[in-house]
Amino acid sequence: MGTKRIGWARIRSLINENNNQINIRKPRYVSGTATTTLTLDQSGQTILVGAAAAGLAADTVFTLPDAAEALYFRFVYVGNAADAQDFMVSTGADANYFIGGVFQHDIGGEDGAVYHPDGNSNSTCNILTPDAGTEIEVWCDGTLWYISGWVNSATNTGVVFDDQS
Repeated sequence: MGTKRIGWARIRSLINENNNQINIRKPRYVSGTATTTLTLDQSGQTILVGAAAAGLAADTVFTLPDAAEALYFRFVYVGNAADAQDFMVSTGADANYFIGGVFQHDIGGEDGAVYHPDGNSNSTCNILTPDAGTEIEVWCDGTLWYISGWVNSATNTGVVFDDQS
C-alpha cells in the first residue's frame, strides 16, 4: 500500500470547506440578574439587566474584565417596571476609570441631567432604580473605559460615579 499525497491546494480547499461548515457563535445577549464578573469572551454582548417580570432581586454589580483594547459591553434594563434595586458597572480598579458621561431623565420630575465621572479615578457607575429605556455602553482602549448612555429613573440623582469602595 502506497502513501497517498495531497497537494497544498487541496489542503487549503479542505480547510476552507471545514471552516464554512463550522458555525461558532456566541450568544448576542446574556441575562444579568445577579452580581457577576464579566469575561473577555462576553465582549460584544448585550447584558439584559433585570430580565425577569420582577426585575432585580437585589442591588447588582457587573464587574468588567481586566482592561484590554477593543472590549465593548452594552447594558439594557429590561425589567417589567421601574426597579426598586440598583445596578452598578465597575471597572474593578480606580486606575481603569471611566471617561464620558451618562444622561439621566427623572421620570417623576421631568428633569434631565448629564453626569460625568471625575476623569481620574471614578471606576464605578451606579444606576439607581432604573426603568425601561435605560441603556449604558462601555468601550475600553486597553487602560480606560469610555461610557455613554441614558438612564430613566424616578430618582432625582439616578447616576452616581465613584471610586472603588
